Amino acid sequence: MLCAGVVHGDLSRYNVLAGKEGPVIIDLPQAVDAASNSSAHSLLLRDVDNLTRYFGCFAPELLKTDYGNEIWFLYRRGNLHPDVNLRGNAQRVSFDMRNATRAAKNVLRRERPWQPYRQTMGG
Repeated sequence: MLCAGVVHGDLSRYNVLAGKEGPVIIDLPQAVDAASNSSAHSLLLRDVDNLTRYFGCFAPELLKTDYGNEIWFLYRRGNLHPDVNLRGNAQRVSFDMRNATRAAKNVLRRERPWQPYRQTMGG
């Protein structure tokens, strides 16, 4: 669903039915647009956690996975597609302090000319 930009929002074992061609997800009234909903990431994590806990009863190795964050990571970078090979562990992006510092300096440089006006206008 996230490949199509949608997060279910209330996914559980009761919302996944066995169809002839594979799983069928039902009960979509609370589905949200992943790009515009600020809660989409946390809703996705909850959905995946619900299924992981249930299926983990039958395959305990699932309980040690982090598919939710891995899927979100791929989605945010535009690399999520139906055929992607998930590993069950989230990839961590290292923080690049040099780029963050450069970006902060650029913002300060652009904003500096406006500071006198903001101070006189109370902002």
